[in-house]
Amino acid sequence: MKALEFATAMNLKANEFALRWAKENLPEERYIEIEKSYNTTLKTTFVFVLSCVLPIMILFCILIFAAPFSKIAEANATPAGAAGYVLARADYDGNFFWTHDSQKYEYALSDYGLDPEDYEFGDKVKVYVDDAQNIIQVTEIDEGMSIREIEVLVGVIGAIVVPVLVIMCIYYPLASKTFAKPWREFSKEFNR
Repeated sequence: MKALEFATAMNLKANEFALRWAKENLPEERYIEIEKSYNTTLKTTFVFVLSCVLPIMILFCILIFAAPFSKIAEANATPAGAAGYVLARADYDGNFFWTHDSQKYEYALSDYGLDPEDYEFGDKVKVYVDDAQNIIQVTEIDEGMSIREIEVLVGVIGAIVVPVLVIMCIYYPLASKTFAKPWREFSKEFNR
């Protein structure tokens, strides 16, 4: 964040220098037009970011934390009679275990249709249990990304990509053809 603040401050200083040069070396009407364009661009960009880009970012962040799809998918995957699930770990003896309220629960993988040869120490299985920690169903944990991880990834990418696309596809072309045009043309000439 400090690098971004530093880059912004350096850019503002460079713009101030360019405006000072324009005031000293250009006709007054041209300077006034450039200064007005620069000030309008700063204000409009700030307002655009606050009113359009920031709400888009907040919306994607809310979607990340609300996670309606993963909750629905989990509810659909939960077997009848199960109050929830625990993540149990395989041990060296072909069993899986978990603890709840300081009590250890341990069962054989083979009793629930899982081959102990497929599991190494520490591998996880999902155990659906009722309120009394009685096993309703034991399932393997799917390899790859979970629905929740996909939701988070889409949310993070969306919170970054969508605002950038809005700026690049809507704001920048609109601004460069209207209120920012005098400042943009002057900057291009000045930086040659």
